[in-house]
Amino acid sequence: MLSGARNHRNSQLCDKIYNRMKSLFPDEKQSLISGAVLLSNVYSSVGEYEQASDIRSYQRKELGVKVKAGMSWTEINGELVQFTAHDHSHPRSAEIFAEFDHLAVELIQHGHTFDGSWITRPINNDETIQSVLCGHSEKLAIGLNLIQRPVPSIIQVTKNLRICGDCHSVTKLIAKIRQVDIIIRDANRVHHFFQNGQCSCQDHF
Repeated sequence: MLSGARNHRNSQLCDKIYNRMKSLFPDEKQSLISGAVLLSNVYSSVGEYEQASDIRSYQRKELGVKVKAGMSWTEINGELVQFTAHDHSHPRSAEIFAEFDHLAVELIQHGHTFDGSWITRPINNDETIQSVLCGHSEKLAIGLNLIQRPVPSIIQVTKNLRICGDCHSVTKLIAKIRQVDIIIRDANRVHHFFQNGQCSCQDHF
């Protein structure tokens, strides 16, 4: 329910759901942590960063847990490769970012608009909405696969958090543009992005 309310950017409904969760399930710490992250992201998505920060502070103090950093993994030639957001540690990182710069042009030509509401922090002066979103770890993992020769017929990625809405929309388009199946297993479900531009979750994520 929280995820659905977040996708509709309904912060008031998210607040009510999360407060009800705290009232009914005070000992379900893991669920409350996930809920606090979603609620914080809702406020960030509408520019209320102070409120989002307060929720994160509550999570650290009351639940005793820090927010996990987003990470994605993919297998290339039998080797497991890990990415964090805006990760430049891979030897081919310049090629990966160049590939996504090229992809961004294709995505825009196919009607995609990079959605800043999925950014959960203030944007720095040297950043744009596009540059922040294109640095998400799952996008980098996909980019690494796309610079392989030959390009894999199926790209598989595992992510420790939920996929964001912009990454979901982008991955549907990449699968269609590049005619490749992409499978992303996130913290909530397995998403199979087909070459017709559809996802197995039917956009319920």
